[in-house]
Amino acid sequence: MVIREYTKNDELEWLRCRVLSFLDCSYYNDVLTHREIYENDSICLVAEEDGKIIGLIDAEIEKEVGSLCVAGKKVGAVIWHLAVLPEYRRNHIAASLWDEVKKQLIMKGIKYCEVWTQEDEAANHWYLAQGFYNIKEQNWLRCYARPSKADWFLNRKNVGEIYGVEEMIFEVKPSRREKISDYCYRIDEVRLYAREL
Repeated sequence: MVIREYTKNDELEWLRCRVLSFLDCSYYNDVLTHREIYENDSICLVAEEDGKIIGLIDAEIEKEVGSLCVAGKKVGAVIWHLAVLPEYRRNHIAASLWDEVKKQLIMKGIKYCEVWTQEDEAANHWYLAQGFYNIKEQNWLRCYARPSKADWFLNRKNVGEIYGVEEMIFEVKPSRREKISDYCYRIDEVRLYAREL
């Protein structure tokens, strides 16, 4: 396995790796058709084996405190994507990708990093094992309203005449989980993790 910088020629394999890696977690519906281009300096790496991308990591570095990170007190970075194909997991690929990003961040003078994830047990365990800690006061719920219950959330006067709501996704504080649970078919807690480098 080789860890190297992402190139534009990797885009299709990068997208494929990301989609397949997310199928068995709560991000299964977060499908991209084009890889993001970052406004700021970024570190974008792939893990490659036999010409196939088997893992990836993207970290963007903020220009000033608070422009990307939400809890840092100094200029930091955010990991936007980290994925490893299911058949290659448990081979320390994610840790190797993270170690290389961490090394490059430190070389750039960055000593703080954040990442958002959801309540998937494996991802949360992995981030904790890497020294990240959860900033619970920043956590929030991503809620998917049941179409038959969406009117409860809508102010029809503001929306105007509509025929129905097929999908409604909204965000609330974790303390409201019990109150809204009957109206939602899916609720994911989105968690912020951070660590000093």
